[in-house]
Amino acid sequence: MKNYFTSKAAGILMAAAFTGCTLSAGAQSALQDTLRRAAGEAGTVYEPGPLLRISKERSITSNSNTTGEVLGKMPVANLTNTLYGRLNGLMVTQNNGQPGYDQASLFMRGRGTYDQPGIVCFVDGFQVDISFYFQYLAAGEIESITLLKDPVSLATFGMKGANGILWVTTKRAGSGKFKVDAQLITGIQQATNIRKPYDAYNYARLYNQAISNDNYALNGNKYIWSPAYSDAQLQDYKDGKATNVDWFSEALKKSAAFTDANVNIQGGISETARYNLFVDYMSQTGLYNAPKDGELGSNTGLRRFTLRSNIDLRFFKIFEGRVDLGGRIENYQYPFSNNTYDNAQAYWRQLSTYPNNIYPVKDPATGNWSGNTLYPNNPVAQLNATGIYTSHDRTLQGNFSLKEDLGFITPGFYLSQSVSFNTWSRVIQNKTATYARFYEGQQATADRTTQINFGVNTPYGQLTWRQSNLMAGYDRTFNDHAITAAVNYYASDMIPDANQDPSRISYHFQNIGGRANYTYKGKYIGEIGWGYSGSDNYAGGNRWKFYPAVSLGWIVSDESFLQDNSWISHLKLRAAAGKSGNDQTNQGRYLYQQYYRYVPGSITGNNSLNYNNGLSLGRLASPDITAEESLKYEAGFDLALLKKLNINATWFLDKRSGIISRNNLIPGYLGYTGSDMLPLQNIGKVTNRGIEMAISYADKVGDLQYALDLMGAYASNKIDYQAEIPNKNNFSNTTGRPVGSPMGLVAAGFYQLEDFNADGTLKAGVPVPGFGPVQPGDLKYQDLDKNGVIDNTDITRIGNPGYPSFYYSFNLAFTYKNFDLSALFQGASGLSVNLLGSAYNQVVPFAGNTTIYPIAGNAWAYYPDQQIDTRNTANFPRLTTMSNTNNYTNSTFWMKDASFLKLRSLQLGYNLPASLIKNLHLTKLRVFATAVNPVIWSSFYKEYKLDPEAPAGYPGIKSFNAGVSLSF
Repeated sequence: MKNYFTSKAAGILMAAAFTGCTLSAGAQSALQDTLRRAAGEAGTVYEPGPLLRISKERSITSNSNTTGEVLGKMPVANLTNTLYGRLNGLMVTQNNGQPGYDQASLFMRGRGTYDQPGIVCFVDGFQVDISFYFQYLAAGEIESITLLKDPVSLATFGMKGANGILWVTTKRAGSGKFKVDAQLITGIQQATNIRKPYDAYNYARLYNQAISNDNYALNGNKYIWSPAYSDAQLQDYKDGKATNVDWFSEALKKSAAFTDANVNIQGGISETARYNLFVDYMSQTGLYNAPKDGELGSNTGLRRFTLRSNIDLRFFKIFEGRVDLGGRIENYQYPFSNNTYDNAQAYWRQLSTYPNNIYPVKDPATGNWSGNTLYPNNPVAQLNATGIYTSHDRTLQGNFSLKEDLGFITPGFYLSQSVSFNTWSRVIQNKTATYARFYEGQQATADRTTQINFGVNTPYGQLTWRQSNLMAGYDRTFNDHAITAAVNYYASDMIPDANQDPSRISYHFQNIGGRANYTYKGKYIGEIGWGYSGSDNYAGGNRWKFYPAVSLGWIVSDESFLQDNSWISHLKLRAAAGKSGNDQTNQGRYLYQQYYRYVPGSITGNNSLNYNNGLSLGRLASPDITAEESLKYEAGFDLALLKKLNINATWFLDKRSGIISRNNLIPGYLGYTGSDMLPLQNIGKVTNRGIEMAISYADKVGDLQYALDLMGAYASNKIDYQAEIPNKNNFSNTTGRPVGSPMGLVAAGFYQLEDFNADGTLKAGVPVPGFGPVQPGDLKYQDLDKNGVIDNTDITRIGNPGYPSFYYSFNLAFTYKNFDLSALFQGASGLSVNLLGSAYNQVVPFAGNTTIYPIAGNAWAYYPDQQIDTRNTANFPRLTTMSNTNNYTNSTFWMKDASFLKLRSLQLGYNLPASLIKNLHLTKLRVFATAVNPVIWSSFYKEYKLDPEAPAGYPGIKSFNAGVSLSF
């Protein structure tokens, strides 16, 4: 096996010469990759940024990587959803599963800033947009993905490095030998879970409680049963004689189709010319219960066509050239004309809040779609009769590179030049329609049924990105010394999408970066890196910043006192420190300039005052604004035991400063009216620290080979400074707490009957809430400042942020003869879900004419004549049909632990014996079955039947697939 990986690494050595990416040594599966790491095999490593072609032994970074083949074990439409647990230090959070809107959130080592902590992505050496480009790369076109996280690697990227870098390398031909690999995967996708509301009977039963509770004050501060639904009506619901529509079952399908097929062709003429051609087709349909190509409505769907051609040329002995073309076409289709993600959210709000007893799907008397003024948007009709939204996206990246080997001047010296052209464009078409609403035989609204109206194809926007990279490198080994160094100049001009930036002002960015690795006697290693970045986003004098870094390494196992050790086969110690920057911000562009805004009216004049429209000061200029800065430290070790067990551990510290924040401490008497007028300054500070560890073990027993990979990262951050207006009580401040800490009241049970006087007022000694009148069954809160009043001065931290502090995974892999089995488990802890957040519509019953879910089924109630008394067992406040600020405000009552463990991927495969496929001229034929996200373990999921990552809206997706792959 060692010979296999060594030869494969040599084969792709030249192909990676310009990508600058850490390679996987050509691991063909998760098992083989684990076996290679556990055996401690050496290979050639290409450190991203300024290219360093060094051996694995000389690398002293903490960067982690994976392969496209490993990512392909999760057949999903969005590449971000293949990254769970694959790159140590990368925290991936699932969002919803709606085709086209299912991009996962990506963060390196937690959150180091409260401004914009987004990770930056480079493909084949050039930056790309994660949303427009990266997320829809096909796993089959990728050779490897590396997460850059150590100070030296990130310093070379200057202002782009602080939040981490994803460095992607696409596939290249390893040799000139002709080879074809093909794969077909097909299967079904399902919702991980659909949380349904109560049926019509339970809705009406509990509505009677709510309306009776609302009459408490009218009945002399007593709970007297005053139902809205009679016993006869309840019995009709129970017997199925009255309307009871399961809107989720009517509007959604149980499963949707998924297909992905690709072909990868390699060939060429030895080292003179090589090519790698990749073609992929992917089709994904959604869960809406509508025809895929209906006349008046449609199911949601996404089709993607990908074509990539990577060509390597070698000529005149000293020249190496590359011509890389990557193109993609995406066709989206959604119900609802003028579709946006907000419209989809609005639909799910209606679907999740409409009671089951409002009307049948179609009006029985007329056969038309049902609807009325209170519930106008029939959930089924919305999918089938309101039109169709389609969009057509085109993406193209063209990279052109040339390298000159100038070893005749001095050994190891080379130059390279490369340019990239990247464009994205979208054209949309709306097909609009509407329908008449009928209720009990009568038309209920002014809407009229119309035929489909085809709109014109409308350009939506375009992104154009032009980049260039010039590099000079030196790589030489002599006597006990090995030096590898490179310096590069990178320039980027990006014209954004018109809808995101109507001014279409280009983003200009430049970076001069350098990196050098020196190794003495193969065991003492030093490395420096630096970046000098400039951005047009800042005023002259603040545009350019310098970011240096240094790291040291010591291969202890090469010392004489450990060379003959039978246990320790490899031990490397490493430490690093350095600066990097973050030029991403949520605050806007060109903050150093003065902005003005239109005001609808102002008073002007000397003798007589007039009311006129005009301009007023807008955001005030901040002439000294510049990029946020990150000072990173880390220390760690790499240990291999018995050539079977590998352990890698890294401690890290990230000190952020200069986070762009509004200075809220400027007094109002200086004339600043409104928070949007306060100046933005580089004043925010955050400290983020933690540890990450990876353990891999591999062995075999007879024909059974097995391997285990464990990895985990713990990160804890704290806001050191943000110019926060001091609160009355220190426990109400968010400074000193983690970024995104939820703030609210501390719940202390429910008010009981004995808490009130006969006139409905609270008894003496019971703190008075400041959120409106309360009655028995309402939530009670702690008076933290002991002033006798419950109000905003009692707010404190009530849970963990919505992102994890501990992120972990473990991968199991087995092979037995021609069978292989792999399973990836991924989990997270230290995060909370606020039920009043995205899941609000599934938590708050009845208010705004909504329905009710089982979460509120055991609400506080006291009607002894009806045999209803839950005072001592209730786990939900009293029901009400009205808004209730006291009950539905942020508090510990609604904050829930969202820790989970998911089986992300399970794959069983079988390679047909060579004797059976020889006559077919095949070198490999493999059949396999894969399950994605089939199981979840979580106390939150168990109790509420909600996915802790996607608790509301379009659900997360699980899938079951079968596939076949072949090579010849």
